[in-house]
Amino acid sequence: AMGVRLRSRSSFQPPVQRPPQAEMISDRYGTRHVLAPSGACEEHARSWSGCAPGPGWIGCRLRRATTRRSRAMRRRGLGWRGLWALVAGVLTACGGSQEEAAGQAPPPGVLVAPVELKSLRERSEFVGRTLAVNDVSVRARVEGYLLEVPFQEGADVTKGDLLFVIDPAIYEAKVKAAEGAVAEAQAALTRAKRDFARYKDLAKKNVASKQQLDKARADMLEAEARLKSAEAALLEARVNLEYTRIRAPIDGRVGHIAVSVGNLVGPQSGELTHLVELDPIYASFSVSERDFLNFRKLQQEGTESVSGIEVHLLLPNGALYPKTGTIDFIDNRVNPRTGAILVRARFANPDKVLVPGINVTVVLVGQKPKEALLVPQAALMEDQAGQFVLVVDRDETVARRGVHLGRVEGAYRVVRDGLNPGERVIVEGVQKVRPGMKVTTKPWHAPDVLHSRQGG
Repeated sequence: AMGVRLRSRSSFQPPVQRPPQAEMISDRYGTRHVLAPSGACEEHARSWSGCAPGPGWIGCRLRRATTRRSRAMRRRGLGWRGLWALVAGVLTACGGSQEEAAGQAPPPGVLVAPVELKSLRERSEFVGRTLAVNDVSVRARVEGYLLEVPFQEGADVTKGDLLFVIDPAIYEAKVKAAEGAVAEAQAALTRAKRDFARYKDLAKKNVASKQQLDKARADMLEAEARLKSAEAALLEARVNLEYTRIRAPIDGRVGHIAVSVGNLVGPQSGELTHLVELDPIYASFSVSERDFLNFRKLQQEGTESVSGIEVHLLLPNGALYPKTGTIDFIDNRVNPRTGAILVRARFANPDKVLVPGINVTVVLVGQKPKEALLVPQAALMEDQAGQFVLVVDRDETVARRGVHLGRVEGAYRVVRDGLNPGERVIVEGVQKVRPGMKVTTKPWHAPDVLHSRQGG
């Protein structure tokens, strides 16, 4: 072994200098090569193992550590690499075709609507609730057994209609007793007056003493007082007798009957039924301090007045109440808990459509119209930067435009800032475009609905 090692050392030749202008490269299998121009010295080329001069470049193999396994892997690698190269070529060709097709595609089509300038009256909406002008809790004022209920629940009644009848027997007896007491008191007063007149004449003739005259006068005054007491008791008895027949105090609609015939009722038995007046009817709502002060400012400037404000009601089902109301009350102080002031409007309700307790939207419409810009609500979008629309300029190019919005007017929205009259905004097709793109435009037609729910 030592001899072999010595021979190996004796046969080792140190590498010579690489030919000038030569380059060393490695192929895909890990084999290193030296490439030199064809004009390089043949002596330098031959001094490298496996080198041979030739036209163009001379390839010199420096080291090639290969095994049976690495050769098999290289053969398999060549097959997969060839397949991947083929797929890449196909995809590249398809991509190029798509880019060419996109470059030739026409601009996307969108529907646009112009920014409209219209005269609108100032409008504000508030959450409110309907209230009855007169709301009565019907109760018994005297005690007794209920004999009759001559009305139907939910019926409309007029003032004076009979609602309940309590057993009047005991109260009729009290009336008769009070009438007897009054008659007795009147008789006593008549006798006292005659006695006083008699003693007065006798006193003038010095037949009766002054003491007797004073006593006769006192008896007469006492009889007068007793008569007044008896008359008051008679009046009370008659009133209690009248209370046995409970009548409607107002025009309105009665509610549920809380008791049935035969029950003992009285002042402590609670409510018998509820009666509310439906025509007219109130709608109360609260206005913030800021809105209230702004209105007062307009009122001082003469542009608005309480009598000139139209009040409308939007019902929970989305319908607009056909009657227009007026403001008839503004509270004299702000609620410290809510920071709002109570306002009440009055509405005619001849058909009894409204009942107390309905949650409504109260719409206040100003007196004088003002110009405002309107855009369809479908054109509005919002991102982190805020609300915006996409506009199309004269050369059919899309641009982004930030806007500040106002109130809703049906299918439209008031724009306070960011747009000019006549500009075209994209209503449909916004998902197909982006700022800077060319588009093809067609007019957008608004749905057949009112632009506004306000009256007038």
